[in-house]
Amino acid sequence: MAMVGIVLGSFLVLGTPVTAGENFTDRFREKRLLSPVQIFSFQNDPCVGKATGLTGTCYSTSECNGQEGSYADGTCASGFGTCCVLRVSGCGGDVTRNSTHVQSTGYSSPYKEAATCTYNLIKLDSEICFFRLDFVVFSLDVPSSALQWVCSTDKMEFTTPSAKAPPTICGYNTGQHMYLDASEGLSGTNPAMTITTTGTTNERFWQIRVDQIYCGEYHSPAQDCVQYFTGMTGTIQSFNYGVNDDYHHLGSHDYTICIRREEGQCKIGYIPSATGNSFYLSYRPGTNGGTFRARSGEDGCIADFITIPRGTNSLSGESSCISVNGPNPTMHQFRFCGQRLNCAVNSVTNSWIYSDVLPFRIEVELNGAEPIDNGDNKNRGFSLDYLQVSC
Repeated sequence: MAMVGIVLGSFLVLGTPVTAGENFTDRFREKRLLSPVQIFSFQNDPCVGKATGLTGTCYSTSECNGQEGSYADGTCASGFGTCCVLRVSGCGGDVTRNSTHVQSTGYSSPYKEAATCTYNLIKLDSEICFFRLDFVVFSLDVPSSALQWVCSTDKMEFTTPSAKAPPTICGYNTGQHMYLDASEGLSGTNPAMTITTTGTTNERFWQIRVDQIYCGEYHSPAQDCVQYFTGMTGTIQSFNYGVNDDYHHLGSHDYTICIRREEGQCKIGYIPSATGNSFYLSYRPGTNGGTFRARSGEDGCIADFITIPRGTNSLSGESSCISVNGPNPTMHQFRFCGQRLNCAVNSVTNSWIYSDVLPFRIEVELNGAEPIDNGDNKNRGFSLDYLQVSC
């Protein structure tokens, strides 16, 4: 819903004496045409703060100063507005304004307290369909293999009264995002997010931008999408994918990733990103003689896997997939796991996996029973680059 900022500009009109033969009334009428006050109006559009780099809202200076937790961070609207960054700082609270940044107590210093911090996400009105959470900075304690990689000591949980809640997360998730159902049409029903921290030695940081999205907007996802990507290309990562191969995907995750179909595009392809072990789901190092290999299909991927509908190595639809059981080759697979992304079981190389099923989506299913025998199985998760393919 567009809002407008208003700035009053005052101008001083200097008088000059009336000369001989000049009509005083004419001079007075001329001065009246120069209004001492001008009104400048502008939309309350998003802006980027000059000092923080955070997304703010363009307000007049007085409007920004009147907002609790606000920070005037540069100008906008050709200098007539102030880029106003809104913040809720501390352990818990109500988030009542759009594009508010929720951050840990004392941010950007580390948070070391043992606490339970609940943030209630209050809708602007009953027509809000979703809350989008952008994890500008997010770092909590990580689980261990002894706990099946399920978030336990530190964790972030979600409450969505009218829909399935997103998975519980922990660890390193800077740059990730998530959508929460907002119970559209129910004015008194709102979602919440709760961060629980255990112990006083670990350093935690969180700064999360909360945006409210109306139903039917161009960037609103389908109801069951935990993540929603737009654009012809992009990168999709599992939670706690981290910054190197020492990270591990989280356990007990079951959610859907959606990609908006761009105009004129009928297929989509996925391939592991170029750095690190960017596709690593199930099976310890050393399986099949120490060589990293692909697994696919229901027989090949029983526990942790992603689902790419009608996934195939062939853009033209040729039979190129190899199954654990059943006819070979076959045209496509649905489940993918192992240490390489390929629809041919035991392949030692990654391949593009194409899907022609609309809408574009990936299902993620990671159970809570990671094997701990013979050490960590190094299941980092996935980082997939996607590319939409024209019709």
